[in-house]
Amino acid sequence: MVTQMDVLTPYREIGTRNGWGTGFPMEGTGGGKDGPGLLCRNVKVSGRRTSLRMEPYIWDSLKEICEREQMTLNEICTQIDERRGEANLTASIRVFIVSYYRTAIGQRGFSEDGQSPLLRRAMDDAVPLD
Repeated sequence: MVTQMDVLTPYREIGTRNGWGTGFPMEGTGGGKDGPGLLCRNVKVSGRRTSLRMEPYIWDSLKEICEREQMTLNEICTQIDERRGEANLTASIRVFIVSYYRTAIGQRGFSEDGQSPLLRRAMDDAVPLD
């Protein structure tokens, strides 16, 4: 049987590296019995501290982008904040992540006939079957 502590352990470990903070699950945010829906983390954006609530998968994606680009979480969030205009910061981060990966994959991996391996992998990773 998987406990909430077991589910949260990898995210706490992720948070303690590279100044990410530990993050904590938000009650009433769509989390099911298998884990939290949203994790809240403190981030410095343009020198000010703010809290962001996002899904663990979004946090993982953002961490991967930070590592690939050799930037800190605070640096990437600050750059997004400077460009977002009136849009919500959390939504802007999600759009940034989608744009980053769409640009990275270009046309690679798409299938001319039927579902591509990318679609199947994305579905399996983001929306696993029970």
